[in-house]
Amino acid sequence: MVANCQHPFRRCRTRGFTLVELLVVIAIIGVLVALLLPAIQAAREAARRTTCTNNLKNLGLAVINYEGAVGNIPYSHNQWPQEHDGPDEANWVGPVDGKLAGKNGGPGYTGKGWIVDILPQLEQQGMHDKIQTELETPAGSANFDIRGRGIAVKTLRDTVGIQLPVITCPSDPSAVPNDLQFGWESKATVAVTSYKGVLGDHVIWPEFTSHTDGNPLDCHNNVAGCNGMFWRTAYFKPVTLRTITDGMSNTFMIGETVASQDLHGAAYYADGDWASCNVPLNFFNFEDPTFVYDQWYEQRGFRSRHPGGAHFVLADGSVRFVNEGIDHAIYRAQATRNGEELISSSN
Repeated sequence: MVANCQHPFRRCRTRGFTLVELLVVIAIIGVLVALLLPAIQAAREAARRTTCTNNLKNLGLAVINYEGAVGNIPYSHNQWPQEHDGPDEANWVGPVDGKLAGKNGGPGYTGKGWIVDILPQLEQQGMHDKIQTELETPAGSANFDIRGRGIAVKTLRDTVGIQLPVITCPSDPSAVPNDLQFGWESKATVAVTSYKGVLGDHVIWPEFTSHTDGNPLDCHNNVAGCNGMFWRTAYFKPVTLRTITDGMSNTFMIGETVASQDLHGAAYYADGDWASCNVPLNFFNFEDPTFVYDQWYEQRGFRSRHPGGAHFVLADGSVRFVNEGIDHAIYRAQATRNGEELISSSN
């Protein structure tokens, strides 16, 4: 407001803003907001990416420290005995009924995922001990059953629903506990993981023939060996860092995933903690809501909500942001631990 008081005995009059002036001010404020919002959003995403990088760094170091103490990287306990040499399930490569079977001296096919084993390295010793204790009870040590055996034993329902920040990407709003996960759907609410171990570059299911580059490397769901670092039957022959002959700094260890795009994502479950680089990086399908469920084998790859790519932690503990435009052959090569592929530093 502007005061008009030229005469000492005359009442002051005030003049308000004109409509034009008001509109100009509003327009200027609108322009400033339009300029600031992208900057604010970019700053927030930068902060989320930093948190995501730190999460992967912590997971990678936890795996490396575990391997140094135990002699091999952590592995999952499959939920079913599937130690075969091919998808026809004809030939056992170990003892009949499997290495983990109780009759063979094992703890049972509990479905416990590899993330459980590194909980102490993630400052979650109490959570780890709770899971181990319950798995050693008669109910928990039996083969996985959603009705209350293995990792699904009812005394662990609250524990497997804990969504730890270190396994949660802050850029993915779908990374929250839910009852949609395969093996658990409609029966239990479980935490999900934003970070999965790299199986390698095998095709997950025989019907999945796309993205193979003429090299399908069928791993199905029951083959005892894969060419990456984490898969369901890795317990049969545990992976050590010494077997990574392609170079620690060239080999993916753990990568990002988006919970709503891969319903095999239960955090502490053997069938929820790995994915394959056969699927192209950042392969999304938003148009058909049934696709993610029905075509689950095309969704078990790596992706993120970060613009342009996704983070991976490599076998040496370093974290790298991989551009979604990466050549698919190079991407697959970096997923194998001993494939002897040649990757230059410029890749």
